[in-house]
Amino acid sequence: MSIQSQAPPALSPSQRYLAGILLRLRRLINQSVASMLANREKAAMQFAKGCGGATASGDGTVRDALHHQTICIPGNSFNSRT
Repeated sequence: MSIQSQAPPALSPSQRYLAGILLRLRRLINQSVASMLANREKAAMQFAKGCGGATASGDGTVRDALHHQTICIPGNSFNSRT
């Protein structure tokens, strides 16, 4: 006994049109998300370059070892998980 594979049923013209629109929408969203992630990575790299000799502490402050200044970064406490 042989098993025959059946092709999926043909789509109607309206279903093909909708599938095309959904495909374009998915591509647009993927490009937007990729662009957003690239911009965030670029901003993070620039921020890291700007914090050359800085070290982070658990209370959300950054201690600059070169200029002996304490810089407070609001909302950047890594240990404040609830």
